[in-house]
Amino acid sequence: MTPTREQELAVLRSVIYASLFDYPLTLSQLCATLVEVTADGHTVAGWWRDSKFLRAAVEHRDGWYFPSGRGDLIATRARREALSRDLLDGEQPLLSLVSNMPFVRMVAVSGSLAHLNAETSADLDLFVITTPHRVWSVTFAVLLVARLRGWRRRMCLNYVISEDALAIEPADLFSANQIIHLRPITGHDVFGRFIDSNPFVRELYPNFAVPPAIRPSGHQAIRPSGDQAIRSSFETFLNAGLAPLFETLSRWIYGRHLSRRSSTWRSRDQVRLEPECLKLHTTSHRADTLARFEASMARAVEAADREQVGAAAAL
Repeated sequence: MTPTREQELAVLRSVIYASLFDYPLTLSQLCATLVEVTADGHTVAGWWRDSKFLRAAVEHRDGWYFPSGRGDLIATRARREALSRDLLDGEQPLLSLVSNMPFVRMVAVSGSLAHLNAETSADLDLFVITTPHRVWSVTFAVLLVARLRGWRRRMCLNYVISEDALAIEPADLFSANQIIHLRPITGHDVFGRFIDSNPFVRELYPNFAVPPAIRPSGHQAIRPSGDQAIRSSFETFLNAGLAPLFETLSRWIYGRHLSRRSSTWRSRDQVRLEPECLKLHTTSHRADTLARFEASMARAVEAADREQVGAAAAL
């Protein structure tokens, strides 16, 4: 079961990318995040066992896979996971609010809380999909209510799209990794359509499967409350006049607010202010993450190859 060089590098890429966020992987997570390679858990475990290169570059301990010498990541993950579940427990009212807003079709937790890998300072990052022509009004209404309830400082509603704009750009490794780690709170059927609208995700991560909803300690997944027929009737009533007007007003008010703050944006190329897409990654980690990933991969490959050469010379 000795792996090819391509398969070895696929395993290493998954482990190294996760380690950028101090995150060791289980075998199932390692399989799910193999880049451009398909394999089951038994096969991947065999690759690691039979590859001198992988055993030099990747450690396996107590069910975790992590870069050699980074055993500290196990304790870090355990601590952060417990903390993340506590933080999510406290965000149930906020998540329920967003999930039950009119015209919302999907809500997913993103960022460190989606990984259950957060520190105490973590924001609640949300990715939301709305019905067409309601992106700005949903965003503005959620932010307004959150501010009135005192939730605004800890909530980051930085990516809202409509069902008419499901394709994500740029279609690269960073975007794909962000997408596969979204954790839906509600709207699993819409999330499935979102994945199908971004085929590059499965091209880069062929083992990916749609994840289950986040269920913080003792909680069920949040679903929109009330009868669906009542919800639909209410949205039909709003669409007759109030909703289009509020969409226009929201885009004018919130658009002016964003324009005033644009001078503080550190990654303008990752901001989209469009009718069906509101992307506010004003301080994007894309470039830094990809650069760190390439540098870390190069160091890990060099170190593993050097160790193999040294071991062969000692024989």
